[in-house]
Amino acid sequence: MLATNVFMASGGTSLWETIVSWYQNSVFAELLNYLSERYFTVEFGNYENFSVSSNAGVAARNLVLALALGFIIAAVITAYTREVLGGFVRKMLKDECFSPARAKTLYDLGYFRSSSIRSALKRGSALRMVVRCCDAEEREAALNAPIVEGERREPEAQNRLLSEKVDFTKDYFYIPEDLRIRAQVRFDNKGSGWMPVLVMVGITAVVAALICWFLPDIVQFADNLITVFAPK
Repeated sequence: MLATNVFMASGGTSLWETIVSWYQNSVFAELLNYLSERYFTVEFGNYENFSVSSNAGVAARNLVLALALGFIIAAVITAYTREVLGGFVRKMLKDECFSPARAKTLYDLGYFRSSSIRSALKRGSALRMVVRCCDAEEREAALNAPIVEGERREPEAQNRLLSEKVDFTKDYFYIPEDLRIRAQVRFDNKGSGWMPVLVMVGITAVVAALICWFLPDIVQFADNLITVFAPK
């Protein structure tokens, strides 16, 4: 009952209905309808060798748009990973946080106020593939580890990210040395950014429009080929 009251606007109209009503009467909706009818409409004709249902054009258009949307979402996720999450990883690489002894807190790394990084560390999978977490006791034990043959033999720290028992105000973060190359390659920002995403969106929209435009002609061409080469 409380949830219903929260999502009810004045006059007994739900918030979702209010948003839908605004969208239907907005210029944005008119623009999308114009673009859809002008550039993203597939109209099949009548063919000699096979029949096409009346809903085939709508289904073909929806498939093209779904594929285009998938490419756009993939580009956005890649840019977000390399720009937002990658900035955090590159900071750790720059500071050489390659072991529990060299681990740093989010405050030390300058990301304490970043809700995106905290959420990605706690629930995401991209950062958790390369970033490890330890508490103050484990870091102290690593600092006091004995040096054997000129190399500090640090005890293996528990990855607190996997147990989700992370205290972002106290815990330390590092990238294991054996994952350093993977982190450099996975979160490299060369050739990435939000401008390439905008270019990708534009190219994808143009390609989708061209497919919708020429698809009926391709089907007609296939029908003509069948007519020409069919045995008489």
